[in-house]
Amino acid sequence: MNFLFKGEIIDYEYTFANSKHTILFLHGWGGNKNSFRSTINLLKNKFNIITITLPTIKDTIQVWTLYDYAFVVENILKLHSVNQVTIICHSFGFRVACLLNGKILIKKLVITGGAGLKKKNYLKKIETDNNKILLSQKKFHYLYDSIASKDYKSLSNTNKKTFNNVIGVNTKNFIKFDCPILLFWGTRDKETKLWIAKKIKKVNHAKLITTKLDHFAYIKENSYFNHCVIKFLKI
Repeated sequence: MNFLFKGEIIDYEYTFANSKHTILFLHGWGGNKNSFRSTINLLKNKFNIITITLPTIKDTIQVWTLYDYAFVVENILKLHSVNQVTIICHSFGFRVACLLNGKILIKKLVITGGAGLKKKNYLKKIETDNNKILLSQKKFHYLYDSIASKDYKSLSNTNKKTFNNVIGVNTKNFIKFDCPILLFWGTRDKETKLWIAKKIKKVNHAKLITTKLDHFAYIKENSYFNHCVIKFLKI
C-alpha cells in the first residue's frame, strides 16, 4: 500500500486479522517495514498489523521534520479507521511514538533502544557553539567533514537537514505514557545508553528487561525479545 506525503510515496502494509487490536511497528533510523519481520510473523494471525517504511536514509525530495513522520503515521491510522494501537518501536521509532503520545490512544508500548532523550552537557554546548562559529567560515568546512560520521556524510544534503531536524528534538517532555510499557535494552548499547531506559522506567513505572548486547539487541537476541513481547501482550 502507498501513502503520498510531500511528494514522497510512503510504502506501508496493513494486515487485517479481524482482531479488535492493532499493532503498529515503528522501525529505527535506516530501517524499514520489515525490520521487525520475525515478530510480525508471530503476531499477524492474532492482531491487525501496520508496518511503515518511513524515509530516513533514502534520498527524499523535501526536508522532513520529526513532526512530519508523526503526521504520516497518524494519518495512515486514520485512513484505516484505527483508533487505538499497541506500538512496538526501535530507536528512531520511539521518537515518533513520543509525538503520537496524546494524539492517538496507545494501549501498550514496547520500546527497544529508544532514542530522543538528551543529557545536559554544558561543556559540549560550548564546543558546539565554537564549532558553529568555525563552520560559518567556509574554509573550516573540512573540520566538520573530518569529524562527521561515515553514515552522516553519505546522506544527501536534503537528508542531512532531515537528520538534524530529527535529532534536534528532545522528547523528554513526551515520555510519560498512560499505558503499560515494556523496555528491552542492550546494556552495551552505545547509541541509546541504558540511562535512557532507566529514565523511561522511572517516569512510567515500566518493566525493564536487559540483555548483554548492543543497540540491536532485539535482532541479535530475537527469540528472547519475541518471548518477552508475547508474554507482555498476554497472548
